[in-house]
Amino acid sequence: MGTQFEPGCPRFARRAAIGKALGVAETTLPRQVTRGRRWTRDGVRGVELTWNDTSAWLLTPQEAVHPLPAILLMHGHDGVKFYGKEKVADGPDGIAPGIAALREHGYGGSAPASRLVAAGFAVLVHDVFPWGSRRVPWEQLPDRARRAGAHLEGLQRYEAAAREHEHGLAKVAALQSSSLAGQILTEDLTALHVLRACAEVNPDRIATAGFSGGGARVAHLLACSDRLRAGVITASMSTYTDIADGRADDTSWLMITPGLPAVCDWPEIAGSAAPTPLLVQFAEQDSHFGTAGMRGAEASLRRDYGSSKNLLTQWFPELHRFTTAMQDSAASWLSLHV
Repeated sequence: MGTQFEPGCPRFARRAAIGKALGVAETTLPRQVTRGRRWTRDGVRGVELTWNDTSAWLLTPQEAVHPLPAILLMHGHDGVKFYGKEKVADGPDGIAPGIAALREHGYGGSAPASRLVAAGFAVLVHDVFPWGSRRVPWEQLPDRARRAGAHLEGLQRYEAAAREHEHGLAKVAALQSSSLAGQILTEDLTALHVLRACAEVNPDRIATAGFSGGGARVAHLLACSDRLRAGVITASMSTYTDIADGRADDTSWLMITPGLPAVCDWPEIAGSAAPTPLLVQFAEQDSHFGTAGMRGAEASLRRDYGSSKNLLTQWFPELHRFTTAMQDSAASWLSLHV
């Protein structure tokens, strides 16, 4: 069948159609990438990076010899938009307020970026619209969204409003012949350019990984970039039929793009990158997806990868989480493939 980079391969045309359906824009290295605060903590050396309106952290092992293999780590949705990168990594000020509880619930109390750094990787974590530094300020939210959070206080007030506003953002993107997922993908492609240009990093040894909404971003990036050595998708793999069967309410716009189901099923987005090494981690008790949908997605991926040994699927007896055991398994697999 060839590879996804050869015009004669069926996946070559599928990748082009995926990019068109998402409405992804052309990307290049930003004109200016600024380095800000630096810090060292618990064996991790960090530096703030900013470009355009984006804030990011580049993390490396304290005693590392450069250049390093690197991971573009995608933060997830998590129902929290006030923060982005802070959910999966610690910056110069340590753990952000309120994040410890989120990590305890969804990440086994751990920062996934730190575990990847401990495995020897440079890790870039960046905010994407509309999360973290790219979030919509409260005063710019429409009245309808603000009313959704009016009865709450603090971060809960913002998150309720931002959740309502996400639907409006998806509508506007569709009217602009793009999609919310495509706009996010455009920012992820720019971040990949930035990471490849970092002196600490070997530009030919870069992979991407993400949990939940972050895993959806990984699938899109794998389909629309030829610069990745490998990818890890955690708790973000099912079929469109399964999602439509009463689960769409639990699924963000990161996985739902109008027009994309006419191109291919959800697992075929990631499968279009075959034979790029891919690890897919399933949570057996995942409330976001049904067992039949996850098993169907696994079978679809195996069809795309055929006889290739570059696909690994793992099943964990977990809810919709990215536990420390899952994080360590992902880091070990990445060490073999990046």
